Amino acid sequence: MSKKKKNLKEQIKEMEDKKRIAVPVIVDKKMSFNAWYHIRKALIPKHHRQEILIADFSSRGLGKEATMEEFDKALELYGIKLK
Repeated sequence: MSKKKKNLKEQIKEMEDKKRIAVPVIVDKKMSFNAWYHIRKALIPKHHRQEILIADFSSRGLGKEATMEEFDKALELYGIKLK
């Protein structure tokens, strides 16, 4: 592989690393689903729509507000494990 391709791959990797954001962990405080989704949407694959997650979470007994830990647990039960 040429130097240019290696350099380009390194630049792309650096750009991707910059896009990744450190997500603050707020466990004790209740928040709305929309606030939780806004924080976690970078970690959830795009083909899992917000409306589907709302329906699944409400069927699991979560209300409009819950702690971040409860939402994360419901997401894991849905089938998505956060990294």
